[in-house]
Amino acid sequence: MSESLPSPVATATTVIRVLYAELLTIVVASLLTAVASLPLVTVGPAILAAVEVLTAVVTRRDTGAPPTERGRVRLFVEAFRRNLKTGLPFSLLLLSVGGVTAFYYVVGTARNDGGLLLLALLGAYGVVGALAVTLRVGSFRARTSPPPSAVRALRLTRQSLTEYASYTVLWLVSLAGLLVVASYVPVTVPMLLAGVLGVIEVVAFEAVVGDGAAAVAPDTDADVES
Repeated sequence: MSESLPSPVATATTVIRVLYAELLTIVVASLLTAVASLPLVTVGPAILAAVEVLTAVVTRRDTGAPPTERGRVRLFVEAFRRNLKTGLPFSLLLLSVGGVTAFYYVVGTARNDGGLLLLALLGAYGVVGALAVTLRVGSFRARTSPPPSAVRALRLTRQSLTEYASYTVLWLVSLAGLLVVASYVPVTVPMLLAGVLGVIEVVAFEAVVGDGAAAVAPDTDADVES
């Protein structure tokens, strides 16, 4: 874990820098995640693959330089295959929590039932939590060789999320806020959502487990100046 307390300000600034510098990667990863998630049951492996691709590209991990568009697609396909078996339980988690939440919301709205709407609100928190866990598992699998099993990755995830509780809360709020914005602009979901979520996770992971958020893209400013 990081020796110093993670900085929310450094995290936010780094996320903005990375979003600007890696917009193409974000779009490619998002579109591929949307396509790979069409059977629904593969949404877990698709998210894990998106995190792995963004980790590789943003941190230049095992690539050395930004890959071409074709290289990004190849990275995603390889990561998707590698995470297919491990990601299925997370698909079931996301689908079950999301499905129950949607059911409570639809029925509660139709019947104007406050109790069901309250359950839907609680379910929405569950969706954010399930998504956060899936993203963090993706980070541990992307940065550990050999990739840990689902159980081992979940243990590491629990440790990382409880290490700095206040930072984790802010991170969860940012994920929830992004989902709310996406719900109002659904046309951006297939093009941006998975990629932006992945970038937030890559930076947050580095802030908590690595050398700090700013270490994710230390050369961005220099590249812009040149």
